[in-house]
Amino acid sequence: MHERSSIRDHVAIVTGSTDGIGLATALRFADEGAKVAIMGRDPERGSAALATVTAHGDAIFVQGDAAQKEDVDLLFARTLGTWGRLDILVNCAGGFVEVSDIEGLDEAEWEKIVDWNLTSCYLATQAAAAPMKEKGYGRIVNVSSISARDALANVSLVYSAAKSAMQGFTRRLSVELAPHGITVNAVAPGVTLTKRFRLVHQERVPQIVANLPVGFGGEPEDIADAIWYFSTPGSGYVTGATIDVNGGQYVN
Repeated sequence: MHERSSIRDHVAIVTGSTDGIGLATALRFADEGAKVAIMGRDPERGSAALATVTAHGDAIFVQGDAAQKEDVDLLFARTLGTWGRLDILVNCAGGFVEVSDIEGLDEAEWEKIVDWNLTSCYLATQAAAAPMKEKGYGRIVNVSSISARDALANVSLVYSAAKSAMQGFTRRLSVELAPHGITVNAVAPGVTLTKRFRLVHQERVPQIVANLPVGFGGEPEDIADAIWYFSTPGSGYVTGATIDVNGGQYVN
């Protein structure tokens, strides 16, 4: 493999990686020869994910909440203690549970969704800055959403706000970290046929997919491919950017 596209022996942290896009990304990295630290809140899903990833390469699992500083600190301590370096951070933790209108949205729900999607990104990125600066190299990839690019009524208002803020965070931080050899980019997935998406939409999935310009829905691996590009040495001249991976659902 060409060295500009190789992440062999690189060390990556992927938050929210026990299922869906995060797990697909961890698997892609392991297949490419990277060492991967995966993180999630559910120990059973974490054990299953670890078994899956270690069948492809070197990995560890750290149970924890990416929105809690002590858990993030543990994740980084375990990663650096195991491999002694950090090359790649993928902020994939996030999501939402319910769609509420502005009048039905309470403060607790607002804080929870902001924490899942934005605070988690801030905490992990803050922890990654020092080891990446010390090395003079780093790749940070934030998983945003099409809902940050387009107004979607069937998506949580808070989730859309947090993912939009993530893109502002990405752009601003890219300028700050560029002199240190660290790039900061984002990926904005559209319809992605994860287990959760299929469960939430059930019988509506065929109709949703049929309305996409490409005529088919994305798989987690499609998003992982875009994340992988931003994680390679060859992407070093791209920073502060967002790749839309949505089958033509939204074109900027």
